[in-house]
Amino acid sequence: MIITRAQHKELDLPTLFNWFIIYSYIGWLYESIYCSMEAGRFVNRGFLYGPFCPIYGSCIVLMILLFSGRCKSRLSLFISCALFASVLEYIVSFTMEHIFGRRWWDYSNRLFNINGRICLGAAFVFGVSGVLVIRYLHPNLIRYMNQNFNSHTLRNAAKIMLAVFLLDLLASIQISFT
Repeated sequence: MIITRAQHKELDLPTLFNWFIIYSYIGWLYESIYCSMEAGRFVNRGFLYGPFCPIYGSCIVLMILLFSGRCKSRLSLFISCALFASVLEYIVSFTMEHIFGRRWWDYSNRLFNINGRICLGAAFVFGVSGVLVIRYLHPNLIRYMNQNFNSHTLRNAAKIMLAVFLLDLLASIQISFT
């Protein structure tokens, strides 16, 4: 169990995993729409085949745990989220390139980029998104989930999504090495 100061509520792994899946899906949706509009055709974004971008899910869940209730002003929350997400994005880009021998994103043509792995524009989007998710979306999501689903249903959903996610991850890794 994880106890967060901001929420004074116990969080278990199924709850955190459900959040991870939801935000991984929202990240995939954002990325796929944005990249599809740029390309003029549908682009399935991300490392996985399914509709998940784990970097978004991981980043948002960690930002919720780290910054909810700690960043009092929107500006401090914005800066914290922008910096945290940029550091995580750089580390993930570097790691994936060294493991798989390719890049999943490249900001080399964007202003104020660092080695094409991160850029100021993306950091801005991460900061704004962090504020919107932490201050507005996430509290409403928690309220909706608590009002409409019992803990047994949410645990079963987490188990099913874990199986789907792991199958997708294994298939994606296997194909990436072939």
